[in-house]
Amino acid sequence: MKVRFGRSGDRLPKSCVYTAGLLFAMRKALLYTHLWAGLTASLFLVVLGVTGALVAFENEIDRALNAKLSYVLAKGQPLSLAAIEQSLQSRYSQSRVEGFELPERPDLSLFVALVDNSGKHHELFVDPYSGMVLGSAEEANHFTQRIHQFHTHLVAGEIGRQIVGWSGVFLLLLSISGIILWWPSGLFRLRWTGSGKRFNFELHNTIGILSSLFLFVFAATSVCIHWEKQVEKLAEQMSPAQASRAAMPHIPAPGIQPLSPDRLVEIARNTLPGARVVVLQLPASPKVPVQVALKFPEDHTPVGRSRLRMDAYTGSVLLVESSRRMPAPIKYARMWNRELHTGDILYLPTRIVAAFFSLMLPVLAITGPLIWWNRRRVTPAAVSR
Repeated sequence: MKVRFGRSGDRLPKSCVYTAGLLFAMRKALLYTHLWAGLTASLFLVVLGVTGALVAFENEIDRALNAKLSYVLAKGQPLSLAAIEQSLQSRYSQSRVEGFELPERPDLSLFVALVDNSGKHHELFVDPYSGMVLGSAEEANHFTQRIHQFHTHLVAGEIGRQIVGWSGVFLLLLSISGIILWWPSGLFRLRWTGSGKRFNFELHNTIGILSSLFLFVFAATSVCIHWEKQVEKLAEQMSPAQASRAAMPHIPAPGIQPLSPDRLVEIARNTLPGARVVVLQLPASPKVPVQVALKFPEDHTPVGRSRLRMDAYTGSVLLVESSRRMPAPIKYARMWNRELHTGDILYLPTRIVAAFFSLMLPVLAITGPLIWWNRRRVTPAAVSR
């Protein structure tokens, strides 16, 4: 076969022809991969994009919907946890306090978990200044909780969790293949005149390339979250060996009372100076240690990634896990990955950016299939013209 180029009639080497053909075939295969990945995951990506934008501000939305339960008037010094515990146990005589979630700001309520003799759990919002019960979790608006469940597992259990995880894999393929397909043309325009098909195509390309880096981050971090056990195991293998076995609490002599919650919080703060106590979980028996969740200012995860275990009767620290002392691979697996996924990494500005580009995902998931639909409707007559 003779292949000629231009008016000079010079022949192209066969190697160039084969290379061009190979590149064309690879691009076509990549295009079909991009197409079918988008069509397969489009519906789920719409759901994940919308819910992801809401999850970025779930605390603010939840507090707005439950203002009477969430906000208090900060006046004077809050009551001690021991005083609140005593007040609640006198009111709920058949229950014991099993834990506190301490407010991060003075104008927020204290969350207290109780369990009764039958094993039923009760979760209360308490004014830390008066000890008054503002309401229970059963009375709260659970809109953000349902949104979070949709985002993590589509409210469909393990099946939904697997769908979400593999949707992240498809999004990873889409973000990488989209950049490669866009690169030769470098199309970066959005014309408001012309046909709707052209506008849809240019909208998809423009938003796609602008969002590609953020979508890649969303996808990669969601894959790490879905396979978090495997990721953490790999992170541990990449890190120096750490002694993390906790000592067991000593069984106290009869009649010895456990330390007050306030004393336990004080010990936790002294053990990890600069960290805020987020959750204090009290043990059901002397054989079980007190568990404390803490977070340093640079830790933007919901309950923090620092942990303590203590003897409830002596206050001796049985285990310390500080996010500041974690090797970098473990810190990424446990903390940085989630902060990148939610946009919490740099506080409010990155949360706004994360929410914005999360909303771009439904736009891409809709315009992409429309491009395919418009092209498949092209008739043979139109092609011949």
